[in-house]
Amino acid sequence: MLCDNETGQCLIDTKKELSPIPERQTEKKAVVIHYVGDPMCSWCWGISQSVSRIEAFCNDHQYQFTLTNGGLRAGGGDAWNASFKSFLRREWEHISLKTGQPFSYALLDAEYFNYDTEPACRAVVSAGLIAKDTKIAFFRETQRKFYTQSEDPKKIEFYESICLTTGINFDDFKKVFTSKFAVAETINEFYKVRHFGVNAFPTILIEKDSVIKKIASGYVGEKEITTILIENLSLIHI
Repeated sequence: MLCDNETGQCLIDTKKELSPIPERQTEKKAVVIHYVGDPMCSWCWGISQSVSRIEAFCNDHQYQFTLTNGGLRAGGGDAWNASFKSFLRREWEHISLKTGQPFSYALLDAEYFNYDTEPACRAVVSAGLIAKDTKIAFFRETQRKFYTQSEDPKKIEFYESICLTTGINFDDFKKVFTSKFAVAETINEFYKVRHFGVNAFPTILIEKDSVIKKIASGYVGEKEITTILIENLSLIHI
């Protein structure tokens, strides 16, 4: 795992081979704002308030706003040792100082933890499969619980309170979360991110007529992201 404090990005390994994904069907002349992130990406938690600002902007101006999970550390594998824990502490302290987002550091006292982000991404995908409109809220609540309560998103009971908050039946969630279909849909989102040409989170893209442009990557403040959106939307002559 590599995080860049200068740009506010978390980077993924781009060496793995990818399978082709189906052509995306985007309505001609429709404008889509894409947010690409991972619920266990620390800079994505850092930019959470700015993402809320983007969502509100899109709702106010009737633009489509979508979330695609990137799979920052799908499968995990980082050795849970003093070096890795020290790295995480430094990153979280830096992000908290820069963005004001709260962090719990209790996780770093755990004897063992596998920093596998696939289950958290799959949980968000599962929520979206059950109720599309809950996907972004579920992503945000998963971030909040992980970073402020130091609980393990790989455990299915982690999501019971989040289901309650977002109005999802927990029994329905458990069935979808453990299904092969949810696994396949999650992997498909990881592939989609790579086909977008994105290898760092958080990233904001704008799409019109199936043409996609990256407009921000890494940490961006709330006021700045609004300015970036307005400037780029004016350039595409809606």
